[in-house]
Amino acid sequence: MTQGCKICSAPGLEIVEHTATCRSCGVLLLFLYPSQNDLEDSYAREHAPAAYWEQWYSQSARLNHDNFTRMLRFACEDLEFRDDPSILDYGGGGGQFAVVCKSHFPNAKVYIVDAVDGSLLPQWAPLQTQIPFSEFPADDTRFDRIFLNDVFEHVSDPKDTLVRLRNKLKPGGKIFIDTPKQFWLYPFTRLLAPSLHRKLLRGTVSLAHLQIWSRKSFEYVVRDAGLAITRYRELSEYTQPASFYLKNMKVSNPGLILAARLFYRFSGYLAKNKIMAVLERNSA
Repeated sequence: MTQGCKICSAPGLEIVEHTATCRSCGVLLLFLYPSQNDLEDSYAREHAPAAYWEQWYSQSARLNHDNFTRMLRFACEDLEFRDDPSILDYGGGGGQFAVVCKSHFPNAKVYIVDAVDGSLLPQWAPLQTQIPFSEFPADDTRFDRIFLNDVFEHVSDPKDTLVRLRNKLKPGGKIFIDTPKQFWLYPFTRLLAPSLHRKLLRGTVSLAHLQIWSRKSFEYVVRDAGLAITRYRELSEYTQPASFYLKNMKVSNPGLILAARLFYRFSGYLAKNKIMAVLERNSA
């Protein structure tokens, strides 16, 4: 059983509930580390085709339009409307990203890969080319941009994922990552509200969210994978309404629900809960 940090290999994890925080790089991890079979079984069960994604997008689709537009503009500032880049949506789920991508770059060739091939919804399938997950390692398609939108927290081996995707880039290609990070609410609740801290951990760290990044841990794994960060930003961003997160945290106290909803409404001023970054091959 591995006791060290799976990101930076440092010993001395600090265990709280079902999580571990690395004292060296600061990453928050699901602990004990699950087996690959556990992850695959959980993902297949919770991300069943059609029904799961129809429900997911019923709440997230509007937020996604704003989020995806921001991501595309952040990662593709050097591209023009008439350009024809090859773009991969890695871990793309139901496939809505292609809708927004094609509205920015109508000549783009958009591809999608997801661990559950059946998650791609039929209404968005014509806008993209699907590469079956089992065939992706051997597929010889190369990309100008690879997007990981709320994916990097799900992968069991982040370094291995980045190395694999780095090798899928065309010369000059870039990888974009948008992923959750820890912010002041984690240490604040741990010190002053342990019960709320446990709810926060329960709602944000699971078989579906294997790591919540610190900036230091994110920079470490990027560098370790032979990549360099060329653009970096921390921001407030959500993919679901407040009720979704409250349900995951099992919050039922009316006062706490009100406080959480106010926090969510004004989170743009209060919290930076996401990392956005553009990566390129490290030339060093």
